[in-house]
Amino acid sequence: MSIKEILNLFKDRVNLQIIFISTIMLFVEYFGWQGPFFKYFAKTIKGSSNNELSFYAQLYTTLSFSLFFIFLPTILIKFLFKYYLILNGLKRPTLKDSKPYLYIGLAMSLVLAAVCSTPGFYQFYPLYKPQTFSDWLAFECIYAFQFLAVEYFFRGPLLFRLQDRLKDHAIFIMTIPYALLHIHKPFPEAVGSIIAGIILGKLALKSKSIWWGVALHIYIALLADFLGLFYSGKLTTLFN
Repeated sequence: MSIKEILNLFKDRVNLQIIFISTIMLFVEYFGWQGPFFKYFAKTIKGSSNNELSFYAQLYTTLSFSLFFIFLPTILIKFLFKYYLILNGLKRPTLKDSKPYLYIGLAMSLVLAAVCSTPGFYQFYPLYKPQTFSDWLAFECIYAFQFLAVEYFFRGPLLFRLQDRLKDHAIFIMTIPYALLHIHKPFPEAVGSIIAGIILGKLALKSKSIWWGVALHIYIALLADFLGLFYSGKLTTLFN
């Protein structure tokens, strides 16, 4: 293959978008998680306990996800691909579209009630162990915004533009990096992300909106944290 043929591959916007997604995922892996925070920044914060550092690590993760999953993709979409965001997954949600998300939320509530009772889960969640109710509230607000960033990147405008050319294959393409995003999570959650990625991708394309998916993702994450505190016996201490 000649250099000219290789360069011609970059003229296709779908190819450029897939390269962009791959690049963003590498940046997130090396610079965007709690791990990179502890590697590069934790030692500079003096006098903080490991639990306090976990809070700062989540703040760092949410800020980095906002950069990599919202800000940079929006710049790409707006100035390189030049299409309207509102037409690609950011439409106002309607009650009519909420029904499948409500069913999924109910099913996941039952699954989490069982799964989170195992030590492997309630020792993992929540990532930060709050000492007071205000600590818990502050952490969950920061944590919740992370899932807005995730839904925007994996079920938002980038998915809709891929779908224009690749139809439903776009859902499965976006499910690959979405599953890899969960590689640091407990194995059952990581495997479940494949199913979740397919279902949420299909629902987003059908409703042309990510917002019910955002609400569902936040609900499941906060419920897992709540149940983790409950099963570990630490929930009552927050109200004392």
